[in-house]
Amino acid sequence: CNELGVNLQKIIRRLIANDELVNLLYYEDENPLEQPSLSAEVKQREVFEKLIKTVPRVGTKDTAKSVIVVYVQRAGKIPGNKEFKNVKILAYVIVPLTQWYIKDANLRPFAILGRVQESLDDKTINGLGKMVGGDFELNFVTDDVICYQQVYEITEYD
Repeated sequence: CNELGVNLQKIIRRLIANDELVNLLYYEDENPLEQPSLSAEVKQREVFEKLIKTVPRVGTKDTAKSVIVVYVQRAGKIPGNKEFKNVKILAYVIVPLTQWYIKDANLRPFAILGRVQESLDDKTINGLGKMVGGDFELNFVTDDVICYQQVYEITEYD
């Protein structure tokens, strides 16, 4: 448990380092992938804990832009092997329905899900292990936003 918060922040930094993902979240127009990449300072001020978050709280004022919330859903020991445990990490991808279409062959929510998977699947998070996953499902839809839940598993060695 002591390592989870530190490593969750590493996951967030990995996502923020993906400029295409950040552009999909930050720019609300139909052409986010052709906009300039944000500087490290702007990412820190405008993206970290605003558009890519670890705090699992999203209010109505937070959904004017697309948002990713990453959190640990559970961690448990593997029965019969006390040296290993499974950690399940979820990423909620929340997209305003008004920003669904982009000038790309893809749609914004699936472009975001793809960039998250590209950033996390089969990547080793120091201190935890290798993240595996990217499967997703619809979590909820309102009149304003849609939310997909993407799942990653890590088998951690103690």
